[in-house]
Amino acid sequence: MSNLIIENTTIVTMNASRAVLRNASIAVAREKISAIGASAELRQACPDARVIDGSGKVVLPGFINSHTHISMSLQKGLTLAIPDGLYRVMWPVEKALTEEDAYIGALIGGAEALLNGATSIVDHYFFMNRIANATTQLGLRGFLGHTIMSRMGPITGEKELQHGIDFVQNWQGKHPLVTPMLAPHASDTVRPEWFKILRQEADQQDVRLHMHLAQSTREHDYIHETYGMGCVEYMDDLGMLDSKLLAAHCIFIDDLEITRLAQSGANPVYCPMVHATSGRPMEAWKLRERGANLLIGTDSVCNNNVMDITGELRIAGASQKQLNDDSLAMPSLSILESVTVNPAKALGVADQLGTLAPGYLADLILVDMSGLHAAPNYALIDNIVYTCTGRDIALVMVNGQIVVEDGRLLTADEGELVKMAEETGSALIRRAVDNDPELAWIWE
Repeated sequence: MSNLIIENTTIVTMNASRAVLRNASIAVAREKISAIGASAELRQACPDARVIDGSGKVVLPGFINSHTHISMSLQKGLTLAIPDGLYRVMWPVEKALTEEDAYIGALIGGAEALLNGATSIVDHYFFMNRIANATTQLGLRGFLGHTIMSRMGPITGEKELQHGIDFVQNWQGKHPLVTPMLAPHASDTVRPEWFKILRQEADQQDVRLHMHLAQSTREHDYIHETYGMGCVEYMDDLGMLDSKLLAAHCIFIDDLEITRLAQSGANPVYCPMVHATSGRPMEAWKLRERGANLLIGTDSVCNNNVMDITGELRIAGASQKQLNDDSLAMPSLSILESVTVNPAKALGVADQLGTLAPGYLADLILVDMSGLHAAPNYALIDNIVYTCTGRDIALVMVNGQIVVEDGRLLTADEGELVKMAEETGSALIRRAVDNDPELAWIWE
């Protein structure tokens, strides 16, 4: 018997035929979608279900935000438009980071992700056990990996390699909302022998890998000077490039590496707003055109400022059309695929997520398109991509549980989270400035 019916709505299924069903209804039983069809039929089959009127709204598969650092919500805006902000600001601040900061930051960032239409995140950060505690508390699905660095970064060493491996072993199959991953930081911050260990561990444990790749000129130059090749070629030589790898950014790569990356089966993650503000966007459409399974993520709010995966879609389309000098580049359906079916495939859950169909997990969102900004609605998919933001998310369901309703978070007090953000974030920055007086300008 179904728990819930959303009726009289439009359903963007993202199934194999990309069917859009109008004046349709969808039923949920426990953690799965049980039926899609006419309202009268579903009501008759499920007389005890709660019924939600979906008039003027659209049901979509819950968006999968494929590259996040939700705990960095405590560092919102710190690196925006700052050259080398990763190295000059982010890493020095992170030297003052505590386990409790990671937990509180994850509550804040995870809540923002949910409110903006993400039912799943692919997250990469330190103190990942505490982040997993936060995501499960919020009811947010997390594909999570503990950041592993051997050099340069704020938290490095053999213990981080072991923490990353232990995180997978400790969480594998333990919670329905947590899928552990292995998360080497980047090509220049992890020893080549560690990559080989992680590759072997990923194969043995049957888990995915999530890393940054060719994200900065410093990374590009280090790999070129040390190994005489580009970052993509280097990773390929180490056996890292295949369908199990999610590679964020992939900005500083040449045309030959674009082809090599696309043909490798690895999944590049485009972060439109962060790339736009850095002045160097990924060649996302070119990668897609050459066969890559393209994904989209928000990255952190350090230089994005919002964890709004819905609003990210508009930026993705506009940026790639401008970059390619082609109004036909990055069509809306391709963008929508990059937050639904493509990441589901990359994460090995294409039979469970990314599509609305009976038997799939009930991870879905209800987008309100009844407002002036979306009217008249001649081209639905274009309107979703180019008129909607996270403010239009009316309902979010994860694993059959409603976690956002009427635009309001049900699993945490938003006002309390704002207070925690101000207090905990300020305390973190104070400690960072005390440790490194050169950061004092952050307060100006």
